Amino acid sequence: MFLARKLVLAHFWVAFIAFLGAILLGEWQMFIRSPLAQWVNNPEHYYRSVTAHGTVMAYVMPTLVAMGFGYTVTELSLKRALLGVRWAWTGYWLVIAGTVLAAATMGLGKASVLYTFYPPMIGSPFYYFGVVLVVVGSWIWVALMSVNLAAWKRDNPGATVPLAMYGIVAGATFGPGPRWGRPSKCWC
Repeated sequence: MFLARKLVLAHFWVAFIAFLGAILLGEWQMFIRSPLAQWVNNPEHYYRSVTAHGTVMAYVMPTLVAMGFGYTVTELSLKRALLGVRWAWTGYWLVIAGTVLAAATMGLGKASVLYTFYPPMIGSPFYYFGVVLVVVGSWIWVALMSVNLAAWKRDNPGATVPLAMYGIVAGATFGPGPRWGRPSKCWC
């Protein structure tokens, strides 16, 4: 029954690898701010790490986890194969491309912006373009959630929508977060 297994696992693996990197950056930031790191005094490296940590925690990880979880819920709650698997992979690769582009820009020191996505946009346009790719990739997921629900409702007239699917579509469509180009309420 579960046909999108590779798609879901790809989302979760990248999300949790990025999360591990963000955890390490957070630990490094605490070390830099502690009295133990008096010999390290490069604010540029610190702000790069804060930008990378914030980007992963506010945009990349939550987006990939939501997408992977949404595909899982779609197949399991609707008891049917995911429609639009090729589109789902396209959204995944857009998120990956955006993440790589933003990470490269941060690594080169061109985007120490603390993951802000609102004026004044003082980072490199490549950072913002990378984050936009993450957002656009998630829009594909939002569309696929609605398409799958509409197809299920068409095939099951009068049936009650499974609660999990209702929650996924409602959260994807109306929930706060990076999908709409604004920072999520992340206190990381």
